[in-house]
Amino acid sequence: MGRRDRQGAVSRRAGGLIALVALAAAAGRPLAFRFEPSAQMELRRLWVESAGARTERVACLAGQIVSDTVRVTRILPLTDWADSLAVSARQSLEECGPPQWQGTVHTHVATHSGGEPYSRFSGADRGVNRLWWRRWNTQGMFCVVYSATDTYCEIDGPEGLSIYPRSSY
Repeated sequence: MGRRDRQGAVSRRAGGLIALVALAAAAGRPLAFRFEPSAQMELRRLWVESAGARTERVACLAGQIVSDTVRVTRILPLTDWADSLAVSARQSLEECGPPQWQGTVHTHVATHSGGEPYSRFSGADRGVNRLWWRRWNTQGMFCVVYSATDTYCEIDGPEGLSIYPRSSY
């Protein structure tokens, strides 16, 4: 890819991010995800364990919407469920429900052939997210941890989907 192609791709990506933020603001949705210190610590631990074992890890996520921001306050790793690729979603659906939990977070340690991480939800991930909010009949908060500092998050449920393409923790 030439320099001009990269600049065009960056410009399109930045334009897309601006459009997503504008749509969220117009819909009265939060504009960002922020991770409280205790949640940051648990996400870092989840990532280190996941990267070290080269398997996905899953956790319950607690948070609340404060003004225009989703504040993630707690993370609880599901220790019996080590790899979301190899085990059904039953445990996260049963253990990560309201009122104590508002959704789930899991790691993506696999990479594309070029070495870039999978930084979005897979089709199977989206299916589990949909099962979650249909079971609990409320908006859910869902994140993918795809590096030692970055997440991709969504709010999904009966009111529609909001995407937060990159949040640092």
